[in-house]
Amino acid sequence: MLKFFRKNEKASRWILIIGMTLLMVSWLVFDQSSTFMTDMLTGRATWATTVDGVTVTETDRLRVQQELRAISLLGDPTVRALGLEKDPVHWYLLTLEAERAGLVGGVADGQSRLAETALANKVPENNLLGALCRESGQTPTEVFETLAKLNGIDRYVNLMASGPSRVSSTRLEQSAATLLAAVSGEIVVLDGAKSKVEVAAPSEAALQLQLATYGAQKSGEGKSGFGYRLADRMQIEWITIPAASIADLVQQSPALSNIELRKYWLEHQAEFAPSALAPTPAATSFDASRDAVKAKVLAAAILEKRQEISKFIADRMQMSMRGLPQVNGYYTLPAEWKNSQLTLAALSSEVAAKFAIPLPAVVTNGEGWITPAEINSLPGLGIASTNRFGTQPVTAGQLVQALRELGGKSTLIAQVGVVSPVLANEAGDLFAFRATAVEAAAAPASVDAVRETLVADVTRLNRFDALQGMTSKIQSEAVDQGLAAVAATYGVTVEPFNDLRQSDKQFLQYGLKLPGQLAGIGSDAATAKAIVERAMSLPSARLLAELPVGERTLVLSVPEKLAIVVVRIDRISPMNQGDLPALVNNQRFRQVAVTDAAHGSPQELFSKDALVARNGFTLANPGTESDESESGAPAQAPAPAPTPSFTVTPVAPAKAGQ
Repeated sequence: MLKFFRKNEKASRWILIIGMTLLMVSWLVFDQSSTFMTDMLTGRATWATTVDGVTVTETDRLRVQQELRAISLLGDPTVRALGLEKDPVHWYLLTLEAERAGLVGGVADGQSRLAETALANKVPENNLLGALCRESGQTPTEVFETLAKLNGIDRYVNLMASGPSRVSSTRLEQSAATLLAAVSGEIVVLDGAKSKVEVAAPSEAALQLQLATYGAQKSGEGKSGFGYRLADRMQIEWITIPAASIADLVQQSPALSNIELRKYWLEHQAEFAPSALAPTPAATSFDASRDAVKAKVLAAAILEKRQEISKFIADRMQMSMRGLPQVNGYYTLPAEWKNSQLTLAALSSEVAAKFAIPLPAVVTNGEGWITPAEINSLPGLGIASTNRFGTQPVTAGQLVQALRELGGKSTLIAQVGVVSPVLANEAGDLFAFRATAVEAAAAPASVDAVRETLVADVTRLNRFDALQGMTSKIQSEAVDQGLAAVAATYGVTVEPFNDLRQSDKQFLQYGLKLPGQLAGIGSDAATAKAIVERAMSLPSARLLAELPVGERTLVLSVPEKLAIVVVRIDRISPMNQGDLPALVNNQRFRQVAVTDAAHGSPQELFSKDALVARNGFTLANPGTESDESESGAPAQAPAPAPTPSFTVTPVAPAKAGQ
C-alpha cells in the first residue's frame, strides 16, 4: 500500500483530499448526531391522542411550546383570563376547537393582528415581529400562524360566550316561559336570627375565629353579610352660634329704625310697587309697605352679620396659627399643639364679646368615637355646609372624610387640630368644628371591640347549621301538619307570596334579570329559580290544589341569608303569550336567555379539564407532563431571549365573524 502511494503520488494526493473531505462531512453531520437523532425520533413519537383518533406528536408539542412563548409576550386578555399561557395542553385543545369551528384564519390574519398590536404599542412592526421570533424561536411565517390562532380563539370564546343571535326561537320561547311564569303560595322563613332553635353560647375560640375570618371586611361585604372592619372614626368638638342670637343682635341695629326703613323705601320704591287691587291710595304709602321693607332690610342685615361673624372666626383662627409652616396647604403642627392651640371655649368668649351675643355653646362628641356617617346625623351640624371649597356645598361629614390623617383629598384640605371653615345650615345657625383625634378604618384589635355583633352573628350561624340538619324533619312536618305548624314550632309566621317570577318583563326587555321578592329573604335568584322550576315540573293536567301537598312543598337552603325556607306552591300562572314576539326579537333579552341557559362561565366552558373531557385528550406518557413548567416550556428548555425594550399592550379581542 505504501509502495503504491509512493509510486502514484498524484493519485494518493486525490485519495487523501477525498478522504479528508468525507471525514469533515461526517464530523460536521454526526457531531450533532445525538440532537439530530433525538429530534427525529422525538418528532415521530406520540405525545397524546384524542377521542377522534387524532395522534398528536412530540413535534406538535414542541411547536405548541413555541406558540406559548409567543402569546405570553402579547398579554392577550382572553389568554390571561383562561390561563392558556400556562399549559401547552390547554392552548392546543382550545386552538383545535377554534380550528374545527372554522374561526382560525391564515397568515394574512396573523399579519393583521401583528399590525394592530404594533400600532397600539407605537412600535415598528418589524421590531415587534423580531421580538416575537426571538422569544418563541419561530420563523416570521410561524409567528403569523400563531397570531392567527390567537385571533381564532378570541372569536371562538366570543362566539360561545355571547352569541344570542344564534339562539333558536324555540329555545328563546322556552326561556321566556320559564323566566316569566308566576308562582303563588305561602312561605315560612326559618333563619338564624329569629327562629326558636336552641344552640350553645358561642365559645371564645369561635368568636376569635369569626373575627379572624371577617375582621378585615366591612359589614355586609363578607359571606352572609359578615364583616367587622371598624370605620374611620374620630373625636370632634364644635362651636354653635344660633341664628336666633344673630337675629336678636340685628333687631337692635339702627338700620331697622323707622328713619332708616323709610330711607330704604324711598330709594327702592320699585321693589315695593302697590298691587293693582290696592283698595285705597293710602296703600301706596310707606306705612303700607313698612313690614315688607323691614323684612327685606332685616334679611340683608342678618346675612351681613353672619358673614361678619364667619370672617372674624376665620381670621382669628388664622391669626392663632401664624408662623406655623405649611406644606401643600397643610400645617405642620408642633408636638405640644394641643396645649398651645386656641381653644374653642376661648374663641366662643371672643365671639360673644366682639358681637355682644350670648356665649356660643361648645360641644364635643364625648369620650367615645364618632364616624362620618354619625356626624351627618348630628342635629344642626350634620346638615350644615360650606362653599369655601367651590360652588358645591361641602358638609362636615365630607370634611372629616377628607382629613389628611385618613388619606386626604386633593380638593379638600382638612386636618386634625385645625378648625374647619364656618359652616351654616338652612336655619342660619353657624358652626365651626375641629377633629381632635382620629382612628383610620381597621380590623378590630380584639373580640371585645365588637363582641356584641360577633356573638349575634356566630349564634345566627350556629342556628342555621342546626336548621340545615333538621331539613328532613321540617319537610315531614310541613307535609303532614302544614306550614302553620312549622311556623308555630319555630316561633315565626307564615307569609303569602304572589306572582313570584325569576324576572319581570319590564326588566327583561332591558336585559336585566331581577327576581321577585320573598318575605324574609328579599330577592334571591337561586330560590326564585328553584320554586318556579318545581312549579313548572308539576303535572299540568290537574289543578295544583288537587295534587298531594308533598309534591307542592319544598324546603330550600339559602346560605347567603343563613335561612331555610319552607314553600308551598298553590298556583302557577303561565306567561302572557302576547309578550313573546317582542321578547324574542329583543336583543337584550336574547342575551339574558343565552346567559341563563349556559352551562357555566367561559372560565368553566374553556377550562383545561373541560377541554380534555370534551376531546378525550390522553397523554401517551402522563409522567412527562410534570416535567414541564407552568409556562409550558420543557424542563430543559433553553434560556429565554432577552425581554424587548417595550411592553406589549393587548389589543381588543377579535369579534365573532371577523
